[in-house]
Amino acid sequence: MIVSLFRSMAKRLARLRDDERGVIAVETVVITPFLLMGLFLSFEYYDMFRQKSLMEKATYTVTDALSRENEVIDDAFLDNLKATFDMMVGTRSPSQLRVSVVRFHTVNGGSHELRWSEVRGQGEMAPLSQADMEAVNAIVPLMVAGQDLIMVEGRSKHVPVITNGLLSDQFLDTRMFMTLRFSSQLCFTDLCAPSGTS
Repeated sequence: MIVSLFRSMAKRLARLRDDERGVIAVETVVITPFLLMGLFLSFEYYDMFRQKSLMEKATYTVTDALSRENEVIDDAFLDNLKATFDMMVGTRSPSQLRVSVVRFHTVNGGSHELRWSEVRGQGEMAPLSQADMEAVNAIVPLMVAGQDLIMVEGRSKHVPVITNGLLSDQFLDTRMFMTLRFSSQLCFTDLCAPSGTS
């Protein structure tokens, strides 16, 4: 009696093991979360690189506009450049824009003088000081003695749209250098001195 009961249970277990009905439904339940996560992460990284690309184009546009200026620029001019930057980038979070003008001198083996630096927008980015020039020396391209160089930096935070909480916010930074096209220096209100020599 017990032996036949075990045989009957063994046959039923063997049939259950060999039964393939519902396998696709189970596989779908197991695989779907991974497929959706991969799709969402792909979208998030695409969106982040898209925002970075837009920031680089906007930074270049701002730098190019500054390089063509012949007149002294003021707060209103920089405010409008920041508004143009924000319109081009279209970020969902606040952005910052720092505009600095650096002059190169060949005395003492070469040094960079900060002419002026202004920041627009709320965040951690602050105007450069002359003490910051040591760090800037490593990133500024080669310059001619007495030459002024415009350095424009942008910063924005990328906030994930779908996977917020799973992916952390990322700060996106851009930097662009350009020489002046039509004048020897770019002056800001009350921060313009005669062109120096090396």
